[in-house]
Amino acid sequence: MDRNEDIREMIRTEIQSISVLEERIAFKEMMEGVFLNLYEKNEEMYRALEMRVMDDLAYDINRYRICTGLVERSYLDTTHHYLTAVCDEDIEPSARLISEIREEIAGEGKSSLSTVFLKGDAVEIRKLLGKDRIYAGVLKADREYPVSVRLEICSRYRKKMEELYHLFMKNGVPWQTINAPYLFKMADVVICEMPEEIPDTEKVAGLEVNFEEYAPMVHYDMIPLWNVWHLKLESTGFPIPCGDYKNFEHIISIQDYGAEHAYLVGEKSGIRNVRQNRDRLLITGEIRNTELWDVYMIRSGEEHKIDRYTYPVMENLRRDGFAERFLRKNGQKVRTKGELERFIRGFALESYIGYQDCRLEDGEGEEAETYSMNFFIKDEIREQKGRRKLILFFKEQGKETWLLRDIASFITSEVQELYPEYQCEGRML
Repeated sequence: MDRNEDIREMIRTEIQSISVLEERIAFKEMMEGVFLNLYEKNEEMYRALEMRVMDDLAYDINRYRICTGLVERSYLDTTHHYLTAVCDEDIEPSARLISEIREEIAGEGKSSLSTVFLKGDAVEIRKLLGKDRIYAGVLKADREYPVSVRLEICSRYRKKMEELYHLFMKNGVPWQTINAPYLFKMADVVICEMPEEIPDTEKVAGLEVNFEEYAPMVHYDMIPLWNVWHLKLESTGFPIPCGDYKNFEHIISIQDYGAEHAYLVGEKSGIRNVRQNRDRLLITGEIRNTELWDVYMIRSGEEHKIDRYTYPVMENLRRDGFAERFLRKNGQKVRTKGELERFIRGFALESYIGYQDCRLEDGEGEEAETYSMNFFIKDEIREQKGRRKLILFFKEQGKETWLLRDIASFITSEVQELYPEYQCEGRML
């Protein structure tokens, strides 16, 4: 017997105990007209509160899955259902004036003329970008002019990764490393001195560079993609004051975009809590006025059959089985080699790379083959010097050999979060 039936039975018993007919009728009408309705409304509100708490606790790690890809500019589809450019300026690059480039060189000592994709192994790219080497090129404007350029790490895509990390933290969503090998293979073609014979009024129309023995690695007009979309949305209605008379709840409708996607709200001072309730975003904070919100939609979905990608789309998806959910729910530590292997295989990357074993090493050993994809997370508590190394060993299992150390870097970055007391590195066998 449920609680509602218990209440009704109690009321029926009480009614039967009243001997005066008029009092019995009055009591019955009062119970049915006021008390039962009030009780049922309270029960409904309690169930809604219970569901709200459960929704906040039921965190699905794959709901915030980040996918990354790479596409030639000629194949970029701005209406794509799933992926968009990491940097908006890549979609419609503007022609720059020579005068603007000169001003940037005067202020910063250099200026980026173009961004290129380096298709090669992570160690090879690290050595290439570590060289302060000058390459001869031709700058195309109204005429062609000889220039000298060099290659540098492209930082704007990495800044986007760091901004996304801070968005996750601000919205109270656990961070999971982004599997983004292509973002670490982008390089800027930089000029440090503009020839005087080029007039300020001319615009840059193109650039050709002789990269000599590295020419096969360099690819122009490549655009990194991911499934994070930037939206500008307005609140619906007026802010609702909270019980503490300090905070307000703002409601944003996401009905036009879909409740199946995940959403993050841009950083603003005063925001205390962000949560999604079906097709609405509920923002609680000390912000009084209704305004335009920066909302970031992490789209979910699958590739269409007609989608074309020259390079594989990478993702930080984890297998979602009983063992995975049980471990996440109970926060079980990874203490054995078997548990570590199960954790690594949970990323389902066996078609590219195979985990073999791990080993602890002391002190300075071989030069690291992998890098941290969480370079923006700093450990301010633990001493960095003198840490032992936890080496993860992998072997090649796929055709994309130039991506292997990047995929190993992704896995190693995730394992590093498990074992902050060690310096985690990956090595290919």
